[in-house]
Amino acid sequence: MTFQKTFKFATISSCLLIGAAFASQASSTNTDYTITLLKGCDVVAKYAMNTEQVEAYQALQAEEQKMHALEQPIQAIEQQLQEYTEQIEELTSLAIQDNDDTLYIDKSYLKQQEQVVAKLDKLMDEHQHDFDALGEQGSLIGAKAEDFTDTIDASFDNVDYDQMRIDYPDNVDSNYQCHSDIRNI
Repeated sequence: MTFQKTFKFATISSCLLIGAAFASQASSTNTDYTITLLKGCDVVAKYAMNTEQVEAYQALQAEEQKMHALEQPIQAIEQQLQEYTEQIEELTSLAIQDNDDTLYIDKSYLKQQEQVVAKLDKLMDEHQHDFDALGEQGSLIGAKAEDFTDTIDASFDNVDYDQMRIDYPDNVDSNYQCHSDIRNI
């Protein structure tokens, strides 16, 4: 009988300690996410984010990570897009010469320009699905940003601030720089 009482006591104590540890871990996770409000680069308030705010912010971050992955194919063709654009601009300036009284159009340059435009159009068509995916992801990010904003909007009604900084565990932007000329968030 004494063994059963001791065993029950040990079991209950273990459960309580494990529960306390999980509760402590959950609350420290939320306090690791903070919102700092600044006015003219001076900190005017700092708040620990609640669970709803943290979850909304993490959902926003997850969508932003997806956006970075979707940007890769576009970044891969960015140089080629720039080259085509520069060629088109150069050929346009060569094809159309406008002097005081005359307008001269060189059809050979216009033909070359059409060829470069066709290459650009083909490249754009080949990557249209990438552009569409970016547009869709942008909409998702906008929705997640709205969700996050909804969780924090009323929290700071009585605070005069012009910038907001969010700090979280493993924040890679530890070199935050305040911009004192930003107005009207």
